[in-house]
Amino acid sequence: MATRRYWFALAVFGGLLLLSLPLYLTSGSSCTGGGCSIGVSAPSGLLTVGQLPRPRLLEAYALLAMLIGGVLLIRRYRRAGTLGRLVPALLAATAFAGGTAWLTATHWAGFRRPSALLETAELLLFNGATPVLLVAVTVLALAAGERSLPLLAFAVLFGAVAYLAATYDSFYLLGRIGLPLDTLHDPDGIRQMLNIAVPAGLLLVAALIARLAASRTPAGATAGPARRGRHSRH
Repeated sequence: MATRRYWFALAVFGGLLLLSLPLYLTSGSSCTGGGCSIGVSAPSGLLTVGQLPRPRLLEAYALLAMLIGGVLLIRRYRRAGTLGRLVPALLAATAFAGGTAWLTATHWAGFRRPSALLETAELLLFNGATPVLLVAVTVLALAAGERSLPLLAFAVLFGAVAYLAATYDSFYLLGRIGLPLDTLHDPDGIRQMLNIAVPAGLLLVAALIARLAASRTPAGATAGPARRGRHSRH
């Protein structure tokens, strides 16, 4: 059953995102220390390189995490005898990471003509949202490889969450759902971490649900084609 494979993939993606959280912890709000009496609810420059405390380290971590995650998934799918279903996800991850690295290294300045897609296009450059967007692209490609409608539905949902996390400040999103906060309530710079922690938590919850669904499936229903083929010879 596919859930026995992709629950592991979701858990790997969620775990790698969680491990990156310390790289998003800033030195604190610019409105602390008596220098600001009115909090700012939606600071600009969300997850940009300028606001990241260690952008180079995050970039190195993102590439290392992709390598580690790829190795773990290759071993898992090879053991299940379904490595071919992982190929679309690996190709998508490599293309996204490679394209982002190339555009960043060549100092791409975006489209010359302003448009409504300008901010989205700028996400192709490396920024704090790159890891979560990389995961979103990979999960979508994994759903296509697995030919799984439930995983595809989750991939679309996760892609929407990843896009919101990449383009909106978490305080702004919390304010939209009736939980108004501002920088005065964030002396430790936690808000940048929320934009990664929420997608990571969503991945881990989905992995848990898929794992529970797989554990309830009878063992006979998960027998692969190769195993059934060996028995059919006798």
